[in-house]
Amino acid sequence: MSEKANKTYKDTFKNTIAFGGFQVFSILISVIRGKLIAVLLGPVGIGINNLFMSSLTMLTTFTGFGLDLSAVRAISESNENSSKIVKITKRLFLYTGILGLLLTLFLSYFLSKWTFATTSYTMSFALLSIYMLFTAINRGQQTIMRGLRKVKVLIYSGLISSLVGLFISIPLYYFLGKDGIVPAIILTSIAVVIVTSFYTKTFTNSNVEVSIEEIRSSGQEMVKLGMMMVVASLLGLITKYLINIWIGRIGDIADVGLYAAAIGISSQYIGFILNSLSADFFPRLVKVHNSSEGISRVVNEQTEVIVLLATPLLILLLITAPLLISLLLSKEFLPIVGFIRFIAIGSFFQMISFCMGYISFAKNDKKTYLILEGVLSNVFQLIITVGCYYFYGLKGLGYAFCTIYVLYSFIIYFFVRNKYGYKRNKETSELIAFSLLFLLAAFFAVLYIESALYKYLLTSIIFSLCFTYNYSVLNKRFDIITLIKHKFRKR
Repeated sequence: MSEKANKTYKDTFKNTIAFGGFQVFSILISVIRGKLIAVLLGPVGIGINNLFMSSLTMLTTFTGFGLDLSAVRAISESNENSSKIVKITKRLFLYTGILGLLLTLFLSYFLSKWTFATTSYTMSFALLSIYMLFTAINRGQQTIMRGLRKVKVLIYSGLISSLVGLFISIPLYYFLGKDGIVPAIILTSIAVVIVTSFYTKTFTNSNVEVSIEEIRSSGQEMVKLGMMMVVASLLGLITKYLINIWIGRIGDIADVGLYAAAIGISSQYIGFILNSLSADFFPRLVKVHNSSEGISRVVNEQTEVIVLLATPLLILLLITAPLLISLLLSKEFLPIVGFIRFIAIGSFFQMISFCMGYISFAKNDKKTYLILEGVLSNVFQLIITVGCYYFYGLKGLGYAFCTIYVLYSFIIYFFVRNKYGYKRNKETSELIAFSLLFLLAAFFAVLYIESALYKYLLTSIIFSLCFTYNYSVLNKRFDIITLIKHKFRKR
């Protein structure tokens, strides 16, 4: 591997690890905050908070026009005009924030009625319109950081924001109880903007002038692409809704809860790796989107890093699934152990397909993105999940998850290879094959070995072999020991 390739691989690894670590920290803060809400506010408080946040998240999705990723693309692609695009991005997010504020104010009566079946929360939703404005501003600043690949700044501001949000919420919940929920949401959104503004002021407060026509022209392109993401997200929400309805009708509500719990655990477990893709990988991919060779190099590097990081974690998930469920949920949820284990296999293919899935968006190919990520993936999910649950019950949901992503990873590979000239190199293919072999060996061991002693002994050996293999692969790409020593010396 050349010195330049060595450096880009090392940067990919470092940034994925760094952002992944930040995601883990954010999840821990969310868990602590959730625990505090449970203790200080009880089940009713949790319910009220979740209903507020789900309503606000839905409104944010629709008033955001998918700018979170389309603006990252525009900033990453710009070179000499980056300051102008950054300024336009700030304005666009401000406008979407104002739109969100006005829409929430206008719909506050109806939101209260639809969400809580009473008009008692009309004033609460009216006040939460402030959250819509500040959240849009914050999302704009985060988008700019991602587009400019300011990974360290993004992480530091995110860490401080998470802690500030926690420290604001605790006293409000303690002294005001359930009446502190709305003030906590609003004040946290304002505090987060103050934090991110402090960290981004050096590269967002330029004196460059932009005209209304420039904002309209650039914004139109960003919104067109972003709306493809909104449509894809909407199709995903409809698909999940239909699946939940089907499970509830064919089975029972308990199965809906078990399904949601299994998907929730898997999302948290691998979510920190997938979220790192939009932070560092996507901007790098946009930079080379006109070169098939560049696309292949960037996607292969990121695929390798994700496979190297994820495979040992997925093997651990296979081994510790019963313990993890007991700790995070309760023993009532142990029936999803088998489901979780099939999810581990499916997640391996999910992460590989995610890397390839960004190519069409990076190339501004709206039609292909909508077909692959919006239509095809959701049609697959709906048909296969519905069929597997009908024939196999709860276990069938695990079969479905695994089948969906195995098929989807092959289909999307066929698309991007033939349409964009993506080529998976020999080293990446070998790494995927060996990692999958380790994962399947652990999967069959936990599935078919009845003796707990032999089961955990064999899976521990498999995990050790996988870890050793991954270390040797990383060491071939760059000197990982030197990197770790350098990090400690800097501290």
